[in-house]
Amino acid sequence: MKLSLLLASTLMALGSVFPSAAGTVPHFANGASSTGWVDFEFQDGKRIFIPARINGHETKVLLATGLAVSDIDKTFAASIGLRNHASPEPGAAASADSGSLIHGVNIQIGNMTLQDTDAAPVDFSQLAAHIGHELPLLLGDDAFDQSSIDIDFARHRISFSKPGSQPKPEGAIVLPITRVDDIPLVPVSIEDATPAQFELGIGNSSEMLVYQSYYDAHHLLEGRKASKRLAAGTGGFIVEPVAMLRRVQFAGFTFTNMPAAFIPASQTGTASAVIAGDIGLPVLSRFRLVVDYAHGRVYAVPYGNVTQSPLPKDRLGAFVTQQGEGFVIKFIAPDSPAQTSGLKAGDTITAIDGKPSQSWTQTSFDELRYRPRGTSVSFTLQNGPTRQVKLADYF
Repeated sequence: MKLSLLLASTLMALGSVFPSAAGTVPHFANGASSTGWVDFEFQDGKRIFIPARINGHETKVLLATGLAVSDIDKTFAASIGLRNHASPEPGAAASADSGSLIHGVNIQIGNMTLQDTDAAPVDFSQLAAHIGHELPLLLGDDAFDQSSIDIDFARHRISFSKPGSQPKPEGAIVLPITRVDDIPLVPVSIEDATPAQFELGIGNSSEMLVYQSYYDAHHLLEGRKASKRLAAGTGGFIVEPVAMLRRVQFAGFTFTNMPAAFIPASQTGTASAVIAGDIGLPVLSRFRLVVDYAHGRVYAVPYGNVTQSPLPKDRLGAFVTQQGEGFVIKFIAPDSPAQTSGLKAGDTITAIDGKPSQSWTQTSFDELRYRPRGTSVSFTLQNGPTRQVKLADYF
C-alpha cells in the first residue's frame, strides 16, 4: 500500500512487506459483539488516531488500510519490552534478518483486543516529528480482516464489530471490495472512463493517487498543466508529479477539480496493472463508511455537503519542515508562486505575516497553502529579506 501522510504527500517505502495472514480474530469482552462508539482524533482532517493500549501501555494508533501486517515503531516497541524476532539476546550475535516480525503484540481498543498479533518494525521518528504527532503503530488490515469497522467522520467516532453484525445504514451506497495482491480495492472513475480499481486509502492524506500503469494507458498527463510536490516518509523525501483531474466519480457522486499525484511505477509498491491508484481520506471522509472485508463490501453514507465544498488545493508551492524556531524549505514547486517570489530550497523562514515562526505549527503552515487565490503571504527569511507571495493556481 501507499500511504499519504505528510503535506498531502505520499509516504514512500512504508508498510509491511510480509505476506498477509488470515487476520487476528478480535476478542470482545463480556460477550459483546461490538466496541460501541470510540472517539478518535482526526488530525488535520487527514489522519485517524484511535486511543488504544498496546501491551498495557496507553497510546494512540494510526488507522490504515492496505497493510497486510500492522507496523510498529522500533523505539516504541523496545520501550515496552517488545523485540524484533531477529533481535539478539544480550551478548548474542545479531541476525542478518533485520526484517523479521515482532510477535506478541496485544492491541486493545475499547472492549476489543487483538491478542498476540504480529507487527513489522519500522522507524517512524522522522515521520512523527514531521506531522507533530507520536506514531507508535500503524493499525493495518489485521484489524479489518476479522472486523466490521464503522467510521463516522462527522462525529469523529469509530466502532469495531463482528463481521456482518451491522445492518445496512439508511441511505448507504454499497461498494464492492475487490482484493488484488490482498489489497482492498473499490471502483472509481476518472474523466468519465470505465471505473477502475483503486485502493481504499484509509491512511492516505491525499485526495487521489494515480499509478503509472493507469495514467499512461489513459494519457492523463498529456496536455494537462502539471507541476511537482514533495512527498515525505520513513524513506526520506521524494518528488512526484501533481495535476488536476476534472471529474472523479466515487460512490455515485461526481467530484470536480480534484488534485491528484501521479505516481511512477517504481514508487507504487505494487506490480499489478489492475490497481489504478489510491483514493484518500479527504474524499472518503465525506462519507460515513462501514468497511466489511469479510463480506466484500463498503457501505458509504454521504454527508450533506459531499460534493458542495471544493477540495483543497495548494496555491503556494513551498514544502517545509519545522526545525527549531523556523521552517526550513525542503522543496519549491516549479512555476509556483513560491518560486516566482524568489523563495529557494534551503531557506529558513523565521516569520510569516510578521508573526514569529515558532508561533506557527506545521498544521497551520500547511493550512495557509490552501487559502484563496490572490491572498498575499509574507515570509521573513533568516538572512534578512522578506518575500511576498501571492497565492495562485500553478497546476
